[in-house]
Amino acid sequence: MNFKFQLTAEGDARLVSASGEDGVAVIPDVWEGHPVTVIGEEAFYGNHNLHRVRLPKHLKKIEGHAFAECRFLEQADFPEGTKSVGDYCFYNCIRLGRVVLPSTLTHMGYGAFKNDTDLKDIHIHTVQGMESQINTILSDTNFEQTVTFHYSDGNVSKLVFTDFFYEETANEEARQFNHKTYGSGSLYRNCISSSGIDYMKYDEIFDLTIHRDEPETVMDLALKRLECPYELTEKARKNYIGHLKTMGPQLLFYMIETKRWSQFSMLEAGAALPKDVIEAGIEYGRQKNVPEFVSVLMQYKNAHYPSMMKTFEL
Repeated sequence: MNFKFQLTAEGDARLVSASGEDGVAVIPDVWEGHPVTVIGEEAFYGNHNLHRVRLPKHLKKIEGHAFAECRFLEQADFPEGTKSVGDYCFYNCIRLGRVVLPSTLTHMGYGAFKNDTDLKDIHIHTVQGMESQINTILSDTNFEQTVTFHYSDGNVSKLVFTDFFYEETANEEARQFNHKTYGSGSLYRNCISSSGIDYMKYDEIFDLTIHRDEPETVMDLALKRLECPYELTEKARKNYIGHLKTMGPQLLFYMIETKRWSQFSMLEAGAALPKDVIEAGIEYGRQKNVPEFVSVLMQYKNAHYPSMMKTFEL
């Protein structure tokens, strides 16, 4: 790929444009002895060959529309030190599935990831109280996203922000519109304010999610919250586990289909799963050729439902 650079007023290098049909773009860290700190406006705009990009390690700023309409771009990992992402920077990158944001980020432009319908996996490095950096992305979308917060003290939380949409119907007699919301996603997004994440509020919404969202979404959200239980109260933990256990064989089938059987140990607290549920999971695991999970379920069954030895009088 061919790159064109220019010097900034600070003496750094700014990437002006990139051309070529390469699927992978490795932007150099240095150009003619000058660190590359800026990716210019529309530098990669509309490049439909681009699948991967390696951003320069000295990057500080990405200007507006820099990667807009790169419809096959799959991932963007921002180096630590990046401070600003411009308006509509990754607009309509419909294949973009994963983004990693650094703790140094102070500005996220309007519509930076708007219409990125495959963006389901967002990682952000931050400190408690500064999580609102993610709001610009969440407010641009109404579809489901998982955001993993990596805190500077080593703690991690993994939160699902479910999808939602509004429906308006005209009430001609009252001369007004009636509004109805489907999905719980708007409620989860409201858990993040300028002062950070209200984890207690997030966990309280779960009871509503059970009735508003698809079972797969409910299971995914609960398992991820249990996997990274940052700020999770004991009451909320029991609520997540308790509901998962009411889902019966569907839960074990889901864990097999999504290859998450290693998380089964999180469900061992409290009342045991019914015997018929375990047996259904064992049978499904055999059908799907997952011997490691079958072994776990067999051990669980033997521990909670030991075989009764028959005795006979002579």
